[in-house]
Amino acid sequence: MGLLPRFRRRPPPLDPSFGQLLGDLQGPVARISAKGDIATLDRSWQLEWGVRAGTSWKRAAQETAVRQGRVDDAPVYETWMRVPGGDVIQRVGVINSGSGRALMVEYENASPNAVVVATVGSGVGPVSAELSGVRLDGVCWIRPSVDAGAVAVGKDIWAQLDDEPDDASVVGDGSIAMLVPLPHRQTISVTVTIDGDGKMRPVAPAEIAAGWRAVTADALSVEVPDTDLEAAWRRVVGDLVLAAGSDDPIVVGEAAWWLDLAGLPVEADRARANLLTVADRSRLEPDAAVVALRALASRELRQGRASALGEIAGPLVKLAGDHLDRDTARIVARALASEAPGAAADAAALAEHCLVDARPMVSPVASGAERVLGHLFCDADLTEQIEMLPSVPEAWFGQPIDVRGMVTGLGTLSFSVRWHGDRPAVLWERIGGPENTTLTCRGLDPAWSSTERSGEALLAAP
Repeated sequence: MGLLPRFRRRPPPLDPSFGQLLGDLQGPVARISAKGDIATLDRSWQLEWGVRAGTSWKRAAQETAVRQGRVDDAPVYETWMRVPGGDVIQRVGVINSGSGRALMVEYENASPNAVVVATVGSGVGPVSAELSGVRLDGVCWIRPSVDAGAVAVGKDIWAQLDDEPDDASVVGDGSIAMLVPLPHRQTISVTVTIDGDGKMRPVAPAEIAAGWRAVTADALSVEVPDTDLEAAWRRVVGDLVLAAGSDDPIVVGEAAWWLDLAGLPVEADRARANLLTVADRSRLEPDAAVVALRALASRELRQGRASALGEIAGPLVKLAGDHLDRDTARIVARALASEAPGAAADAAALAEHCLVDARPMVSPVASGAERVLGHLFCDADLTEQIEMLPSVPEAWFGQPIDVRGMVTGLGTLSFSVRWHGDRPAVLWERIGGPENTTLTCRGLDPAWSSTERSGEALLAAP
């Protein structure tokens, strides 16, 4: 039995303000703060870290010279803490061996001097430690790649570390610390068990990030004159894949919608499967029922593959009640048009009586996707029209734009913009979808449109 199942009963859940989500394809398991502290979502345990450089300890949570970023834009994080002459870098990701999951923590000493790194854990239950590792409530918990130089346990652990402990084994309550010497320009790793037996092979966070890149390699590609926007999209894609494993029906349902559009149908289907599992276990709330309708309709419209929509649209509409919005009802009607024309007609009629025009995305990652892609296209799958570049920042004028593999409900669209003096030329290709679809490019030339599947057009100067 792993650590998470032992403590799932303990409320309250971790507040999202703690930091960014960490997890794997099975779903999120923890959050990491901007200083590199880590806590599981069920609050069963928490980690923090610090460095002794010279004669004093620098506790990351209390330092100001700390900065954080992602490793290759994946849900893998690195936190840099300044020490004399350089930095000590903490990198964190989650691995899944098939028989268990673990948090991989890597420390790199990018300074010219040797330091000591402290990994400090606080959990529910008694702790014991030897130089080779820590056990929490009798379960293998924290295991360094090399034996620690000393261990310590107590209620005020950082005060104890100031006294330079030299114990080789400890047992007690409170926080526990493993102190590992780290020579200059060297790296060590620490495996922290999430579930399983804790005997997983250490994997470097860079390798974990490479795994995320492999999963998202075929996703919608965005190249625009805003490098921050490009990086934001790459981060959002990984976050959507992570969200697909969530047990929150709104999070997974909204993730499915955007994963379909991003051209990652396998991950979108995984999100829908999780959504249906949640629906089987308990009654969905009205907002979650609306999200479920959209997520199932997305598979029909964007993948062109059957979902469970025809079977459960009626019960979901009933659960949604007056939370059902007009846009969702129309999307459902379009998705059911060929499979269940009677139900489609009912959905279309229902749309005319909805009290709400449209339901905004509410989960952070879906809202992020909406913000990032808002400049690039507009397609609610309600009409036979796709707006390419509905708004274009003036700073983009004169610079190339490339979007590849956008899976809309009207076919898969790729387009580019090149410039001839002050006039933009748009090149496009749309594969699949209905023949009578109109493309527009309102952000560059409001007067232009085309129903051709592919082509090139020189637009008026914006």
